[in-house]
Amino acid sequence: MSNLQPPNQDTPVFVSAYDTNSSHRSVVVCRLDDSLTEPQPCRAQRDMHRFVEHERPGTDLDDPSQIYWVDHPGKWPHER
Repeated sequence: MSNLQPPNQDTPVFVSAYDTNSSHRSVVVCRLDDSLTEPQPCRAQRDMHRFVEHERPGTDLDDPSQIYWVDHPGKWPHER
């Protein structure tokens, strides 16, 4: 995640930068106990939704205050 601020209780989901040379974006979630997940490679929005729902149920991924996209919100490398 480089030197960007990690996810926290206020913005619990972090989505890495869009990279056309990759087949996924990494997603990190701040769980309710304040622990962080390992970066999870997600190839599509549905993969991210499943991962986040498993790690932090009830997170509203349509609420921009709950998800931090490094860049290109909603865009996935395999959906070029």
